Amino acid sequence: MSLAIEPVAASRTDAPAAPAEAVHASGLPQSIIDANRFALWNALSWQISISSPVWLYAKTEGANATLLGIITALLPLMVIFQIPAAHYLPRFGYRKFMLAGWGTRNFFIFAMAFIPLLAVSSAWKLTLLVTCLTGFNFVRGVTSGAWLPWITEIIPEQWRGRFLSRDQLFCGIGCLGALVISAIALGGDRPLSWQFMLVFLVSGIAQTVSLIYLKRMPDVTAPEKLRASGHRVPWKEMLFYRPFFRLLVLNLFWCAVWGGLPVFVVAFLKVVVGYSESHILGLSIFQIVGVMIAGYCVGRVIDRTGNRLALGGAMAMMVAVSTGWWLLGSRLAGIGQVTVAGLYLAMGLMNVTFNVSNTRQMMDCMPLMGRNHFFALFTVITNLCLGLAPILWGVMLDTIGGWQRTAGPVSWNRYSVYFALMAGLATAGLAWIGQLRDRPRLPAREQRLPSAEV
Repeated sequence: MSLAIEPVAASRTDAPAAPAEAVHASGLPQSIIDANRFALWNALSWQISISSPVWLYAKTEGANATLLGIITALLPLMVIFQIPAAHYLPRFGYRKFMLAGWGTRNFFIFAMAFIPLLAVSSAWKLTLLVTCLTGFNFVRGVTSGAWLPWITEIIPEQWRGRFLSRDQLFCGIGCLGALVISAIALGGDRPLSWQFMLVFLVSGIAQTVSLIYLKRMPDVTAPEKLRASGHRVPWKEMLFYRPFFRLLVLNLFWCAVWGGLPVFVVAFLKVVVGYSESHILGLSIFQIVGVMIAGYCVGRVIDRTGNRLALGGAMAMMVAVSTGWWLLGSRLAGIGQVTVAGLYLAMGLMNVTFNVSNTRQMMDCMPLMGRNHFFALFTVITNLCLGLAPILWGVMLDTIGGWQRTAGPVSWNRYSVYFALMAGLATAGLAWIGQLRDRPRLPAREQRLPSAEV
Protein backbone atom coordinates (compact mmCIF):
# COMPACT_ATOMS: atom_id res chain seq x y z
CA MET A 1 0.00 0.00 0.00
CA SER A 2 1.87 3.04 -1.24
CA LEU A 3 -0.59 5.89 -1.37
CA ALA A 4 1.01 9.13 -0.26
CA ILE A 5 0.34 10.57 3.15
CA GLU A 6 1.34 14.22 3.16
CA PRO A 7 2.82 15.67 6.37
CA VAL A 8 0.19 18.40 6.43
CA ALA A 9 -3.30 17.26 5.64
CA ALA A 10 -5.23 19.12 3.01
CA SER A 11 -8.28 21.00 4.10
CA ARG A 12 -11.63 19.35 3.91
CA THR A 13 -12.36 21.23 0.72
CA ASP A 14 -10.01 18.76 -1.02
CA ALA A 15 -12.41 15.94 -0.23
CA PRO A 16 -14.53 14.56 -3.04
CA ALA A 17 -17.99 16.00 -3.11
CA ALA A 18 -20.63 13.45 -2.34
CA PRO A 19 -22.85 12.82 -5.34
CA ALA A 20 -26.35 14.25 -5.26
CA GLU A 21 -28.84 11.61 -4.25
CA ALA A 22 -32.50 11.14 -3.56
CA VAL A 23 -33.97 11.57 -0.11
CA HIS A 24 -36.03 8.69 1.25
CA ALA A 25 -39.61 9.25 2.40
CA SER A 26 -38.35 9.03 6.00
CA GLY A 27 -36.29 12.19 5.42
CA LEU A 28 -32.98 10.31 5.54
CA PRO A 29 -30.56 10.24 2.58
CA GLN A 30 -31.20 7.23 0.38
CA SER A 31 -27.60 6.08 0.91
CA ILE A 32 -28.33 5.59 4.63
CA ILE A 33 -31.45 3.55 3.87
CA ASP A 34 -29.61 1.29 1.41
CA ALA A 35 -26.65 0.88 3.80
CA ASN A 36 -29.02 -0.10 6.62
CA ARG A 37 -30.81 -2.66 4.45
CA PHE A 38 -27.47 -4.09 3.39
CA ALA A 39 -26.47 -4.32 7.06
CA LEU A 40 -29.63 -6.27 7.90
CA TRP A 41 -29.21 -8.98 5.26
CA ASN A 42 -25.45 -9.09 5.70
CA ALA A 43 -25.87 -9.62 9.46
CA LEU A 44 -28.42 -12.37 8.90
CA SER A 45 -25.76 -14.11 6.82
CA TRP A 46 -22.66 -13.65 8.99
CA GLN A 47 -24.47 -14.39 12.28
CA ILE A 48 -24.77 -17.92 10.90
CA SER A 49 -21.58 -18.36 8.89
CA ILE A 50 -19.03 -16.96 11.38
CA SER A 51 -20.83 -16.98 14.72
CA SER A 52 -22.85 -19.23 17.06
CA PRO A 53 -24.29 -21.76 14.55
CA VAL A 54 -20.90 -22.54 13.01
CA TRP A 55 -19.28 -22.75 16.47
CA LEU A 56 -21.98 -25.19 17.55
CA TYR A 57 -21.52 -27.26 14.38
CA ALA A 58 -17.77 -27.41 14.97
CA LYS A 59 -18.39 -28.44 18.58
CA THR A 60 -20.79 -31.14 17.39
CA GLU A 61 -18.01 -32.56 15.20
CA GLY A 62 -15.66 -32.66 18.21
CA ALA A 63 -13.71 -29.37 17.96
CA ASN A 64 -11.69 -28.49 21.09
CA ALA A 65 -11.23 -25.00 22.55
CA THR A 66 -8.07 -24.34 20.52
CA LEU A 67 -9.80 -25.13 17.22
CA LEU A 68 -12.78 -23.01 18.23
CA GLY A 69 -10.34 -20.20 18.91
CA ILE A 70 -8.75 -20.65 15.49
CA ILE A 71 -12.15 -20.61 13.76
CA THR A 72 -13.08 -17.44 15.61
CA ALA A 73 -9.70 -15.86 14.84
CA LEU A 74 -9.88 -16.34 11.08
CA LEU A 75 -12.08 -13.32 10.49
CA PRO A 76 -10.00 -10.72 12.34
CA LEU A 77 -6.62 -12.19 11.32
CA MET A 78 -7.45 -12.00 7.62
CA VAL A 79 -8.08 -8.28 7.97
CA ILE A 80 -4.29 -7.84 7.69
CA PHE A 81 -4.79 -7.98 3.91
CA GLN A 82 -6.45 -4.57 4.08
CA ILE A 83 -2.92 -3.12 4.17
CA PRO A 84 -1.92 -4.08 0.60
CA ALA A 85 -5.51 -3.68 -0.61
CA ALA A 86 -5.74 -0.03 0.51
CA HIS A 87 -3.40 0.98 -2.33
CA TYR A 88 -6.00 -0.11 -4.90
CA LEU A 89 -9.12 1.39 -3.32
CA PRO A 90 -8.89 4.79 -5.02
CA ARG A 91 -8.17 3.13 -8.38
CA PHE A 92 -11.09 0.74 -8.49
CA GLY A 93 -13.64 2.46 -6.26
CA TYR A 94 -15.10 1.47 -2.93
CA ARG A 95 -18.29 -0.08 -4.27
CA LYS A 96 -16.54 -2.27 -6.83
CA PHE A 97 -14.20 -3.59 -4.14
CA MET A 98 -17.06 -4.43 -1.79
CA LEU A 99 -19.19 -6.07 -4.48
CA ALA A 100 -16.28 -8.22 -5.64
CA GLY A 101 -15.51 -9.39 -2.13
CA TRP A 102 -19.02 -9.98 -0.90
CA GLY A 103 -19.97 -11.78 -4.12
CA THR A 104 -16.91 -14.06 -4.08
CA ARG A 105 -17.18 -15.02 -0.43
CA ASN A 106 -20.73 -16.26 -1.03
CA PHE A 107 -19.20 -19.22 -2.91
CA PHE A 108 -17.57 -20.38 0.32
CA ILE A 109 -20.85 -20.10 2.28
CA PHE A 110 -22.69 -22.35 -0.18
CA ALA A 111 -19.75 -24.79 -0.21
CA MET A 112 -19.84 -24.89 3.60
CA ALA A 113 -23.54 -25.77 3.52
CA PHE A 114 -22.86 -29.20 2.04
CA ILE A 115 -20.06 -30.23 4.41
CA PRO A 116 -22.44 -31.74 7.03
CA LEU A 117 -23.84 -34.14 4.39
CA LEU A 118 -20.48 -35.57 3.34
CA ALA A 119 -19.83 -39.22 4.20
CA VAL A 120 -16.41 -38.58 5.73
CA SER A 121 -14.99 -38.53 9.23
CA SER A 122 -15.46 -35.63 11.64
CA ALA A 123 -11.78 -34.75 11.25
CA TRP A 124 -12.24 -34.30 7.50
CA LYS A 125 -15.42 -32.27 8.00
CA LEU A 126 -13.61 -29.94 10.40
CA THR A 127 -10.73 -29.63 7.91
CA LEU A 128 -13.11 -28.69 5.11
CA LEU A 129 -15.00 -26.31 7.39
CA VAL A 130 -11.79 -24.48 8.34
CA THR A 131 -10.79 -24.38 4.63
CA CYS A 132 -14.08 -22.77 3.61
CA LEU A 133 -13.93 -20.31 6.51
CA THR A 134 -10.34 -19.44 5.59
CA GLY A 135 -11.35 -18.64 2.00
CA PHE A 136 -14.42 -16.72 3.16
CA ASN A 137 -12.45 -14.60 5.60
CA PHE A 138 -9.51 -14.06 3.24
CA VAL A 139 -11.78 -12.52 0.60
CA ARG A 140 -13.53 -10.47 3.23
CA GLY A 141 -10.21 -9.30 4.66
CA VAL A 142 -8.96 -8.10 1.28
CA THR A 143 -12.09 -6.14 0.37
CA SER A 144 -13.65 -4.97 3.65
CA GLY A 145 -11.16 -2.11 3.94
CA ALA A 146 -13.34 -0.18 1.51
CA TRP A 147 -16.27 0.05 3.93
CA LEU A 148 -15.18 2.64 6.50
CA PRO A 149 -13.61 5.09 4.01
CA TRP A 150 -16.70 4.71 1.82
CA ILE A 151 -19.29 5.48 4.48
CA THR A 152 -17.10 8.25 5.90
CA GLU A 153 -17.38 9.98 2.52
CA ILE A 154 -21.07 9.39 1.80
CA ILE A 155 -22.50 9.89 5.32
CA PRO A 156 -22.48 13.58 6.39
CA GLU A 157 -20.82 14.22 9.76
CA GLN A 158 -24.05 15.41 11.37
CA TRP A 159 -25.67 12.04 10.50
CA ARG A 160 -22.85 9.75 11.60
CA GLY A 161 -23.96 9.02 15.14
CA ARG A 162 -27.52 8.27 14.03
CA PHE A 163 -26.33 6.30 11.02
CA LEU A 164 -24.00 4.12 13.10
CA SER A 165 -26.73 3.58 15.66
CA ARG A 166 -29.27 2.65 12.95
CA ASP A 167 -26.65 0.40 11.39
CA GLN A 168 -26.32 -1.49 14.68
CA LEU A 169 -30.11 -1.66 14.98
CA PHE A 170 -30.49 -3.18 11.53
CA CYS A 171 -27.59 -5.54 12.23
CA GLY A 172 -29.45 -6.56 15.38
CA ILE A 173 -32.61 -7.29 13.41
CA GLY A 174 -30.62 -9.43 10.99
CA CYS A 175 -28.83 -11.29 13.80
CA LEU A 176 -32.13 -11.84 15.59
CA GLY A 177 -33.61 -13.36 12.45
CA ALA A 178 -30.57 -15.59 12.04
CA LEU A 179 -30.72 -16.84 15.62
CA VAL A 180 -34.47 -17.49 15.51
CA ILE A 181 -34.11 -19.42 12.24
CA SER A 182 -31.11 -21.34 13.59
CA ALA A 183 -32.82 -22.16 16.90
CA ILE A 184 -35.88 -23.51 15.08
CA ALA A 185 -33.87 -25.40 12.46
CA LEU A 186 -31.53 -26.96 15.04
CA GLY A 187 -34.28 -27.97 17.44
CA GLY A 188 -33.74 -31.17 19.39
CA ASP A 189 -31.00 -32.47 21.64
CA ARG A 190 -28.78 -33.69 18.76
CA PRO A 191 -29.36 -31.83 15.46
CA LEU A 192 -28.91 -33.89 12.30
CA SER A 193 -26.60 -33.04 9.41
CA TRP A 194 -29.37 -31.78 7.13
CA GLN A 195 -30.44 -29.29 9.80
CA PHE A 196 -27.01 -27.65 9.80
CA MET A 197 -27.03 -27.67 5.99
CA LEU A 198 -30.35 -25.82 5.97
CA VAL A 199 -29.04 -23.15 8.33
CA PHE A 200 -25.92 -22.55 6.22
CA LEU A 201 -28.03 -22.31 3.05
CA VAL A 202 -30.08 -19.54 4.68
CA SER A 203 -26.79 -17.70 5.25
CA GLY A 204 -25.87 -17.91 1.56
CA ILE A 205 -29.29 -16.74 0.40
CA ALA A 206 -29.24 -13.78 2.79
CA GLN A 207 -25.77 -12.79 1.54
CA THR A 208 -27.05 -12.83 -2.03
CA VAL A 209 -29.93 -10.49 -1.13
CA SER A 210 -27.52 -8.10 0.64
CA LEU A 211 -25.68 -7.52 -2.64
CA ILE A 212 -28.79 -5.89 -4.12
CA TYR A 213 -28.66 -3.07 -1.57
CA LEU A 214 -24.87 -2.80 -1.66
CA LYS A 215 -25.05 -2.18 -5.41
CA ARG A 216 -27.56 0.65 -4.92
CA MET A 217 -25.26 2.69 -2.65
CA PRO A 218 -23.53 5.62 -4.39
CA ASP A 219 -19.86 5.20 -5.18
CA VAL A 220 -17.30 7.91 -4.43
CA THR A 221 -14.36 8.88 -6.61
CA ALA A 222 -11.15 9.69 -4.78
CA PRO A 223 -9.43 13.01 -5.55
CA GLU A 224 -6.84 12.84 -8.33
CA LYS A 225 -4.01 13.65 -5.89
CA LEU A 226 -4.88 10.55 -3.81
CA ARG A 227 -5.06 8.29 -6.85
CA ALA A 228 -1.90 9.47 -8.52
CA SER A 229 0.44 10.15 -5.61
CA GLY A 230 3.28 7.73 -4.97
CA HIS A 231 4.99 9.13 -1.89
CA ARG A 232 6.16 6.88 0.90
CA VAL A 233 3.56 6.06 3.55
CA PRO A 234 4.83 7.28 6.98
CA TRP A 235 3.59 4.30 9.00
CA LYS A 236 5.49 5.16 12.18
CA GLU A 237 4.24 8.76 12.25
CA MET A 238 0.69 7.54 11.60
CA LEU A 239 0.89 4.97 14.39
CA PHE A 240 2.04 7.51 16.99
CA TYR A 241 -0.28 10.31 15.92
CA ARG A 242 -1.62 11.02 19.40
CA PRO A 243 -5.43 10.79 18.98
CA PHE A 244 -4.99 7.68 16.82
CA PHE A 245 -2.60 5.96 19.26
CA ARG A 246 -4.72 6.62 22.35
CA LEU A 247 -7.83 5.21 20.71
CA LEU A 248 -5.83 2.24 19.44
CA VAL A 249 -4.67 1.30 22.95
CA LEU A 250 -8.25 1.37 24.22
CA ASN A 251 -9.28 -0.91 21.38
CA LEU A 252 -6.54 -3.38 22.23
CA PHE A 253 -7.98 -3.75 25.74
CA TRP A 254 -11.45 -4.21 24.28
CA CYS A 255 -10.34 -6.71 21.63
CA ALA A 256 -8.36 -8.80 24.11
CA VAL A 257 -11.60 -9.36 26.03
CA TRP A 258 -14.24 -9.39 23.28
CA GLY A 259 -12.11 -11.48 20.93
CA GLY A 260 -12.83 -14.66 22.90
CA LEU A 261 -15.76 -13.89 25.17
CA PRO A 262 -18.70 -14.78 22.85
CA VAL A 263 -17.28 -18.11 21.67
CA PHE A 264 -16.08 -19.31 25.08
CA VAL A 265 -19.36 -18.33 26.70
CA VAL A 266 -21.01 -20.70 24.18
CA ALA A 267 -18.47 -23.42 25.05
CA PHE A 268 -19.04 -22.84 28.78
CA LEU A 269 -22.81 -23.14 28.44
CA LYS A 270 -22.57 -26.30 26.31
CA VAL A 271 -19.76 -28.17 28.08
CA VAL A 272 -20.14 -27.09 31.74
CA VAL A 273 -23.82 -26.16 32.03
CA GLY A 274 -25.01 -28.77 29.52
CA TYR A 275 -27.37 -26.62 27.45
CA SER A 276 -28.38 -27.90 24.00
CA GLU A 277 -27.66 -26.03 20.75
CA SER A 278 -31.21 -24.68 20.42
CA HIS A 279 -31.23 -23.68 24.11
CA ILE A 280 -27.99 -21.69 23.74
CA LEU A 281 -29.21 -20.02 20.55
CA GLY A 282 -32.48 -19.15 22.24
CA LEU A 283 -30.72 -17.49 25.18
CA SER A 284 -28.28 -15.65 22.90
CA ILE A 285 -31.28 -13.92 21.32
CA PHE A 286 -31.22 -11.66 24.38
CA GLN A 287 -27.86 -10.35 23.19
CA ILE A 288 -29.55 -9.28 19.96
CA VAL A 289 -32.35 -7.67 21.97
CA GLY A 290 -29.63 -5.63 23.72
CA VAL A 291 -28.17 -4.72 20.33
CA MET A 292 -31.56 -3.50 19.11
CA ILE A 293 -32.29 -1.49 22.26
CA ALA A 294 -28.92 0.26 22.12
CA GLY A 295 -29.13 0.66 18.34
CA TYR A 296 -32.42 2.48 18.69
CA CYS A 297 -31.19 5.22 21.03
CA VAL A 298 -27.43 5.32 21.53
CA GLY A 299 -26.55 7.24 18.35
CA ARG A 300 -28.58 10.34 19.21
CA VAL A 301 -27.21 10.35 22.75
CA ILE A 302 -23.62 10.16 21.50
CA ASP A 303 -24.23 12.96 18.99
CA ARG A 304 -25.18 15.18 21.95
CA THR A 305 -22.77 14.02 24.68
CA GLY A 306 -19.67 13.01 22.71
CA ASN A 307 -17.84 9.72 22.41
CA ARG A 308 -15.78 9.45 25.59
CA LEU A 309 -18.73 9.13 27.97
CA ALA A 310 -20.22 6.31 25.91
CA LEU A 311 -16.87 4.54 25.61
CA GLY A 312 -16.49 4.68 29.39
CA GLY A 313 -19.98 3.29 29.85
CA ALA A 314 -19.25 0.41 27.47
CA MET A 315 -16.03 -0.49 29.29
CA ALA A 316 -17.81 -0.32 32.66
CA MET A 317 -20.44 -2.76 31.33
CA MET A 318 -17.63 -5.01 30.11
CA VAL A 319 -16.23 -5.12 33.65
CA ALA A 320 -19.69 -5.98 35.02
CA VAL A 321 -20.38 -8.65 32.39
CA SER A 322 -17.00 -10.35 32.82
CA THR A 323 -17.48 -10.33 36.58
CA GLY A 324 -20.95 -11.81 36.12
CA TRP A 325 -19.65 -14.73 34.06
CA TRP A 326 -16.88 -15.21 36.64
CA LEU A 327 -19.49 -15.51 39.39
CA LEU A 328 -21.19 -18.26 37.39
CA GLY A 329 -17.95 -20.02 36.47
CA SER A 330 -16.65 -19.95 40.06
CA ARG A 331 -19.96 -21.28 41.44
CA LEU A 332 -20.51 -18.18 43.59
CA ALA A 333 -23.83 -17.62 41.82
CA GLY A 334 -26.36 -20.11 40.57
CA ILE A 335 -26.55 -20.68 36.82
CA GLY A 336 -30.14 -19.84 35.95
CA GLN A 337 -31.70 -18.96 32.63
CA VAL A 338 -32.70 -15.49 33.81
CA THR A 339 -29.11 -14.73 34.86
CA VAL A 340 -27.66 -16.00 31.58
CA ALA A 341 -30.25 -14.05 29.59
CA GLY A 342 -29.42 -10.90 31.56
CA LEU A 343 -25.70 -11.28 30.85
CA TYR A 344 -26.41 -11.79 27.16
CA LEU A 345 -28.61 -8.67 27.16
CA ALA A 346 -25.80 -6.63 28.74
CA MET A 347 -23.33 -8.00 26.16
CA GLY A 348 -25.52 -6.66 23.37
CA LEU A 349 -25.91 -3.24 25.01
CA MET A 350 -22.20 -2.80 25.68
CA ASN A 351 -21.10 -4.03 22.26
CA VAL A 352 -23.29 -1.57 20.35
CA THR A 353 -22.41 1.31 22.68
CA PHE A 354 -18.72 0.64 22.18
CA ASN A 355 -18.96 0.06 18.42
CA VAL A 356 -20.93 3.23 17.70
CA SER A 357 -18.89 5.55 19.93
CA ASN A 358 -15.59 3.93 18.89
CA THR A 359 -16.32 4.18 15.15
CA ARG A 360 -17.48 7.77 15.54
CA GLN A 361 -14.32 8.60 17.50
CA MET A 362 -12.26 6.90 14.80
CA MET A 363 -13.93 8.95 12.06
CA ASP A 364 -13.27 12.11 14.07
CA CYS A 365 -9.53 11.49 14.51
CA MET A 366 -8.75 10.24 10.98
CA PRO A 367 -7.36 13.04 8.77
CA LEU A 368 -8.43 13.32 5.14
CA MET A 369 -4.95 12.77 3.71
CA GLY A 370 -4.10 9.12 4.16
CA ARG A 371 -7.56 8.21 5.42
CA ASN A 372 -7.58 4.83 3.63
CA HIS A 373 -4.24 3.98 5.23
CA PHE A 374 -5.20 5.21 8.69
CA PHE A 375 -8.35 3.10 8.60
CA ALA A 376 -6.45 0.08 7.28
CA LEU A 377 -3.69 0.40 9.89
CA PHE A 378 -6.19 0.79 12.72
CA THR A 379 -8.37 -2.08 11.52
CA VAL A 380 -5.44 -4.45 10.95
CA ILE A 381 -3.90 -3.87 14.39
CA THR A 382 -7.18 -4.23 16.26
CA ASN A 383 -8.21 -7.28 14.27
CA LEU A 384 -4.85 -8.95 14.86
CA CYS A 385 -5.63 -8.60 18.55
CA LEU A 386 -9.17 -9.90 17.97
CA GLY A 387 -7.70 -12.84 16.08
CA LEU A 388 -4.90 -13.75 18.45
CA ALA A 389 -7.07 -13.40 21.56
CA PRO A 390 -9.36 -16.44 21.00
CA ILE A 391 -6.41 -18.61 19.92
CA LEU A 392 -4.37 -17.76 23.01
CA TRP A 393 -7.35 -18.05 25.35
CA GLY A 394 -8.30 -21.35 23.71
CA VAL A 395 -4.80 -22.73 24.24
CA MET A 396 -4.93 -21.56 27.85
CA LEU A 397 -8.29 -23.24 28.43
CA ASP A 398 -7.09 -26.52 26.90
CA THR A 399 -3.87 -26.34 28.92
CA ILE A 400 -5.76 -25.87 32.20
CA GLY A 401 -8.10 -28.67 31.15
CA GLY A 402 -9.81 -30.40 34.07
CA TRP A 403 -7.73 -28.67 36.79
CA GLN A 404 -9.81 -27.40 39.72
CA ARG A 405 -9.10 -25.85 43.10
CA THR A 406 -11.43 -24.58 45.81
CA ALA A 407 -10.53 -21.51 47.86
CA GLY A 408 -13.28 -20.87 50.37
CA PRO A 409 -16.52 -20.47 48.40
CA VAL A 410 -14.69 -19.91 45.10
CA SER A 411 -14.19 -22.78 42.66
CA TRP A 412 -11.15 -22.09 40.50
CA ASN A 413 -11.30 -23.93 37.19
CA ARG A 414 -10.43 -23.11 33.60
CA TYR A 415 -13.53 -20.99 33.02
CA SER A 416 -13.42 -19.07 36.31
CA VAL A 417 -9.73 -18.28 35.65
CA TYR A 418 -10.59 -17.13 32.11
CA PHE A 419 -13.49 -14.88 33.20
CA ALA A 420 -11.39 -13.40 36.02
CA LEU A 421 -8.68 -12.42 33.52
CA MET A 422 -11.35 -10.84 31.30
CA ALA A 423 -12.61 -8.73 34.21
CA GLY A 424 -9.05 -7.57 34.97
CA LEU A 425 -8.36 -6.51 31.36
CA ALA A 426 -11.71 -4.72 31.14
CA THR A 427 -10.88 -2.79 34.32
CA ALA A 428 -7.55 -1.69 32.80
CA GLY A 429 -9.39 -0.52 29.69
CA LEU A 430 -11.85 1.46 31.78
CA ALA A 431 -8.94 3.25 33.49
CA TRP A 432 -7.47 4.16 30.07
CA ILE A 433 -10.62 6.08 29.03
CA GLY A 434 -9.24 9.18 30.77
CA GLN A 435 -6.54 9.42 28.07
CA LEU A 436 -9.11 10.12 25.34
CA ARG A 437 -10.44 13.51 24.29
CA ASP A 438 -13.59 14.34 22.37
CA ARG A 439 -12.84 16.45 19.33
CA PRO A 440 -14.42 19.91 19.29
CA ARG A 441 -17.31 20.01 16.88
CA LEU A 442 -15.72 22.04 14.07
CA PRO A 443 -17.17 22.74 10.62
CA ALA A 444 -16.05 20.03 8.22
CA ARG A 445 -13.89 22.41 6.17
CA GLU A 446 -11.82 23.28 9.25
CA GLN A 447 -10.88 19.71 10.16
CA ARG A 448 -7.19 19.11 9.49
CA LEU A 449 -4.29 17.10 10.84
CA PRO A 450 -1.82 19.27 12.81
CA SER A 451 1.51 19.17 11.02
CA ALA A 452 3.42 18.97 14.30
CA GLU A 453 1.97 15.58 15.15
CA VAL A 454 2.54 13.58 11.98
